[in-house]
Amino acid sequence: MKISNDTRDVLKNFSTINSGIRVKEGNRLETISNMKNILAVATVSEEFPKNFSIYNLPEFLGATSLMEDPDFQFGDSSLEIVDPNSKMAYYYASEGMVIAPDKMITMPDAEIEFKVTSTLLTDLQKASSVLGVNDLVLESDGTTVSLTVKDKKNAASNTFSRVVSEGDGTKYSMNFKIENLKILTGNYNVSVSSKGISHFNNADIALEYFIALEPDSKYGS
Repeated sequence: MKISNDTRDVLKNFSTINSGIRVKEGNRLETISNMKNILAVATVSEEFPKNFSIYNLPEFLGATSLMEDPDFQFGDSSLEIVDPNSKMAYYYASEGMVIAPDKMITMPDAEIEFKVTSTLLTDLQKASSVLGVNDLVLESDGTTVSLTVKDKKNAASNTFSRVVSEGDGTKYSMNFKIENLKILTGNYNVSVSSKGISHFNNADIALEYFIALEPDSKYGS
């Protein structure tokens, strides 16, 4: 079986959320962070023939990148990866060694919906790094809705803000940690619930993330 570059990109992204992964038979990939505050789900073009677990996904991706156009063969205890000139055996981990989602999240009704582009996501990440701030705040004064990077504990913090939609009259401050936005570059439809959860749904491929809000988020007066 071949693994496409698109699927490798998804796996590389998932490895930033959790260094291990439990793959189920079929074409659906899932991962969850150790803190269980980020859940990611993708539907890929490949059909995996069996359940297996990888303990160190960055290592696995790095090792297989050494091969030219590799073919993946799924054995009972290991993957055999071959190309015209090389062969590699990579052993599965036991299921208990990898943290994996127990069940899917049912997204509650979302009071806030907006779109973000890949450019905006990149700009927010860059602003966070350049300004040395780690908070991302989805905020509204009732008139406009904006995403702002700042240090919310410091009233004199440097900030970077971008308007993302019109307000509906409701004031809110929904807080994220920028480090939790471990999402693959792309365009997303975003919904946010006052119950403390957000949903980033990729507009172009079958990829979605559920990211928890910080507990000090506030919706309404």
